[in-house]
Amino acid sequence: MKKLNLLVYIYLFVCGSLIYSQTTKDEFLSDIRFASGVYQPYIFADNRLTPPPKGYQPFYISHYGRHGSRYLEPAESYTNPYNTLNEANVAGKLTTFGKSLFDRVKTIVIDAENRYGDVTSLGIKEHKEIAERMFNSYPEIFLPKNGKKPFIYSRSTVVPRCILSMSANNERLKELNPEIIIERNATKRDVYLGNSYKNSNRDSINAVSKSFIANNFDVNKFITKVFSDTTYVNEKIKDKVDFISKIYYLCADVQDLNNLDVNMSDVFNKDELFILWQAANIKLYLVFTSKVAVDSSKKLLRNILDCAENAIKENNISADLRFGHDSYISPLLTLMDIEGMNLKEDDPKNVYKIWCDFKVTPMAVNIQLVFYKNQANNDIIVKILHNEKEVKIPIESKMTPYYSWNDVKSYYEKKLAQ
Repeated sequence: MKKLNLLVYIYLFVCGSLIYSQTTKDEFLSDIRFASGVYQPYIFADNRLTPPPKGYQPFYISHYGRHGSRYLEPAESYTNPYNTLNEANVAGKLTTFGKSLFDRVKTIVIDAENRYGDVTSLGIKEHKEIAERMFNSYPEIFLPKNGKKPFIYSRSTVVPRCILSMSANNERLKELNPEIIIERNATKRDVYLGNSYKNSNRDSINAVSKSFIANNFDVNKFITKVFSDTTYVNEKIKDKVDFISKIYYLCADVQDLNNLDVNMSDVFNKDELFILWQAANIKLYLVFTSKVAVDSSKKLLRNILDCAENAIKENNISADLRFGHDSYISPLLTLMDIEGMNLKEDDPKNVYKIWCDFKVTPMAVNIQLVFYKNQANNDIIVKILHNEKEVKIPIESKMTPYYSWNDVKSYYEKKLAQ
C-alpha cells in the first residue's frame, strides 16, 4: 500500500506541470500500468475538490462512463499469437525465452476462452468504487430531500460488459442508500450511447501505426529473442510487426485480469514498451479525434444538454447515468473542448506530447457534470470532471472550475450547430 501511494504521489508531481492529456517519457516509465494504454485499469488519484461558491448546493449529476476492465476481443487477439508460438514450439523453433513466453501466452489464452470482450471482476470493482465516491462527494444528490426519494435514470449500450458495469454502479448506490429509485435500460434505441461511425481512413491510420513500429522498434532483435531459427521465421511469419503488436496487447491486458497470476514484465524492455505504446496511442488519437468521430458524438452531447434542462425545469431526477465505450466518450471529450483533449498534432512521433490514451480513456473512463443551484435566486452553475478530476473548458468564469450553466449550454449549442 505504501508503495502504491508513493507511485500516486510521484504521478501527481510529474503531472503538475502538464496539461492533463499530455505525458512525457519519464512519466510513462514511472508506472508500468501506463504501458497498457487504453487497457490501463482505472487509477484514482485522491483529488481535492474545489468547494462551490457560497449558497450553491449540488442537485443533479449527468454522467457517461466506459465499461470497466475487460478481456481483449476478438478471439483472434489471443489465438493468432498463440497459434504462431504453438506451431514454432512443435517445430522446436523457440528459444528458452520463447518457450517461457509460449507457456504464459497459453495460460492467458485458456483463461480468455469464450470471454472475449467480457468485463472482469476488476472492471466491476472499478465501477462500484466510482459510484461510492460519487455518492460520498455529493450526498445531497443521493439522499432523500423534503421527503422525496432520489430518482436515477441509468442506461447502457446492449453490450454485456457495459450492462454489467452499469449494474455494478447501480448496485453500489443502492447499497449506500436503499431508498434510491433506479430505472435501468439497455436498448438499441438509445443510439446516442454508442453511435456507430466509420472512418474511411482506418487503413491509412493502421499503416501509420505499423510504420512507427517498423521505423523505431528493433523488430529482428525481438524476433530472435523468441525464435531460434530466422529461416523458419521468414517462411512462417509474414507480418512480424503484427505479431509483436499482438504480443504487446496481451501484455497490456494482463493488468485487467486480476484473477490471473501471470507476469509479462520481461517480455519487452522499457524503451520497447514506450515505442509500442506510442504506436497504439497514435492510432487511437487519429481515430478518436477525427472529424467523423467527433461529429458522431453530437448525439450524445445533445442528450446531455436535453436531460440537464429537464432536470432543472422539472426537478424530478437526481442523476442521468450512461454506460458505453471509449470510442464514444473520447470523441465527446474533444467535442466538449475539455482542456487538452482537442489539441492537434500532425507528427506521429509527437502525438504523446499532446494526447495520451491512458489519461484520456483508460478503462472505466468517465465524465461527470455536476449541477449546483443557488437556493436564494435559483441560479445554476456546473462543473465538469474527467476521471473524477475537475477540468476546464474555454468559457470565461470568475469561479473556475464552476461555470454558469447558461454560458455552458450556449457554448455547446453553438458547437452542435457547426
